[in-house]
Amino acid sequence: MKEQKNEKLIVCDICGVKAARTVKRPQVLGRGAQMLLVDNVPVIACRNCGESYLTSETIYRLDGIRSKQKANSAARKIAVAEFTHI
Repeated sequence: MKEQKNEKLIVCDICGVKAARTVKRPQVLGRGAQMLLVDNVPVIACRNCGESYLTSETIYRLDGIRSKQKANSAARKIAVAEFTHI
């Protein structure tokens, strides 16, 4: 994977190497009827150790979104697949 021109690398909190970057990924909160998909969540992903993690600020904001789920979301139909054993 090539490094983009404006990509800002940061020090990974897990391995301590300056190889992490912020990427936007979907995050699933809750289960069953209470499941909520939050799109474009900033996640720190490290190219050195392969770990991905959320900052405390992001977790705090996700908690706020989950606590006000009805006000912060719009119902959409999405396909849901279930992983089964072979």
